[in-house]
Amino acid sequence: MNSEAKNIKGRNILIELLRSGQTVDVMAGGLSMFPFLLPADTLRVKPVVAEKLKRGQIVVYEQNSKIISHRYIKTVDGKILCKGDGLTHYDPLVDPENILGIVIARTRKNKTKNLVSAGAEITGYLVSFATFLTGVFFHYLSFMWYKWFFKNANGKHEINEE
Repeated sequence: MNSEAKNIKGRNILIELLRSGQTVDVMAGGLSMFPFLLPADTLRVKPVVAEKLKRGQIVVYEQNSKIISHRYIKTVDGKILCKGDGLTHYDPLVDPENILGIVIARTRKNKTKNLVSAGAEITGYLVSFATFLTGVFFHYLSFMWYKWFFKNANGKHEINEE
């Protein structure tokens, strides 16, 4: 089985588990949620329905055959508006049935951060209002971090960004 087929199979299993009500751990990829989520962080995702979302939570959803973890901003005309903290633009609106869950914890370097604590929820809420400013800052900061800190032993980058 090639890597694309493995990715599709893994995505389908993840969706099936979340839709059946199970909490799952998945590895993050990409820099769109920099600095709150980094490549290779382990994310604990709890199933949720769109009606239960709170502004500032990191929501996991399916769009265009991809699984995306971005910050929930608000509901617009019955659709969900999200944005990556390290991106300069909002995501296309998400249909509520494509919502899979929310990130309730993040593990990095064997340290787990609870993302449903009062402090984390307040931080997410504030970031969701300032995202038009922080997005530009985090976007450029993520490129510097990627270039200088996220390299393997051969000096090559280990992740791909679209």
